[in-house]
Amino acid sequence: MSQRVSIAVFMIWVASTAGCGTDQDHAASKVKPAEVAHHVLEEDLNTVKLTEKAEQRLGIRLGNVELAEVRRGRTVGGEVVIPPGQQVVVSAPIAGTLSGPVGAPLPAPGAKLEIGQPIFRFKPLLTPERDVLTPAERVRVAQTKADVATAQLEAERQVQATRIAVETAQIAYDRAVQLLQNKAGSQRRVDEAEAQLKLARENHATAQARYEFLSGIELDQQAGELASHVIVSPVAGVLQSVEAAAGETVGAGERLFSVIQTDPVWIRVPIYVGHWREVDTGQPASIAEYGDHTRATLRSARYVSAPPSANPNATTVDLFYELANADGQLYPGQRLSVTLPLQGSQRSLVVPFPAVLYDVHGGEWVYEQRAEHTYARRRIAISYVDGNTAVLSRGPAPGTKVVTDGAVELFGTEFGVGH
Repeated sequence: MSQRVSIAVFMIWVASTAGCGTDQDHAASKVKPAEVAHHVLEEDLNTVKLTEKAEQRLGIRLGNVELAEVRRGRTVGGEVVIPPGQQVVVSAPIAGTLSGPVGAPLPAPGAKLEIGQPIFRFKPLLTPERDVLTPAERVRVAQTKADVATAQLEAERQVQATRIAVETAQIAYDRAVQLLQNKAGSQRRVDEAEAQLKLARENHATAQARYEFLSGIELDQQAGELASHVIVSPVAGVLQSVEAAAGETVGAGERLFSVIQTDPVWIRVPIYVGHWREVDTGQPASIAEYGDHTRATLRSARYVSAPPSANPNATTVDLFYELANADGQLYPGQRLSVTLPLQGSQRSLVVPFPAVLYDVHGGEWVYEQRAEHTYARRRIAISYVDGNTAVLSRGPAPGTKVVTDGAVELFGTEFGVGH
């Protein structure tokens, strides 16, 4: 009997001990690991109230956040490349001696050249004697005359051949355009024909420049010499390389220098093979320089048909877009941000781009009107910029009024700039 009483007392003690531990653990779980005394939303810290006079002085004007149907886009990286046919190599027409241009130093590689800018002075090699020529010298003069005449005829034939090529390419381009208008052709065929036409025109211009140079060479029968001539840049562009030096004697056909035309340029855009069919090549792409948060250098580039290229290791294919570069601000190899237009459209928040502000860390903001003469700075996230419209992935609700004109001045007022 006493053994049963002891067991009962032990069980009661165990139960009471377990119950006390549960109450203690439950009380401990109610203690918060951290406590914030005053929780304040970010937008509540950036409210600016203006008087009516101050608002007029800052030139405040308002626009609306809208939910609009916009074209889809995807932003990727691109590289500036030189299109085929825009590198011109100038060679010596016959053997001769080079000298620097009169009154100017020899341009260095990388220098920007104008069309017709002197690069070398060229004097063909003939006997310097001005008296009676020996039979061997007469043969040499006759051979040189024949070489010059042959080079002139070849240059003239090349001009005619390239002119015919231009006419043929023009006919092919016109036919492709007509077929596209009649719904019997494709835009790709038009792009290919346009590329061939452009290449034919470049070849014709190069041949014409060579013919004009050779046509100016005349043999002095009395002296047995050829007059010096100036070798100029046949096109405007950048001097890529110089393979000869002043005072050097060169042979016929030796390379003297090469020039690359940097207007226009192509933008090579590698894109994942699973996405490239979504790109709408009929619409222009938006090009921006890296680090330009204000999109001040935003440009429009059109798709061009180019020889197919891809990178199997990166599983990408290359798209090419042509971009005007008359100001010469883009360089071969430069990396750019490219926003490609995609097929279809979607509804997205849009806001006038003048309303967008950037802080020192690159954060994107707008000022929304909370009440009359009261404005709050709100953070946004821009997907891409299309002209004068910023397409947002995050922002105020549709219908919200935001500051467009005077946003920068309001930003300065908030932080006391100028006070």
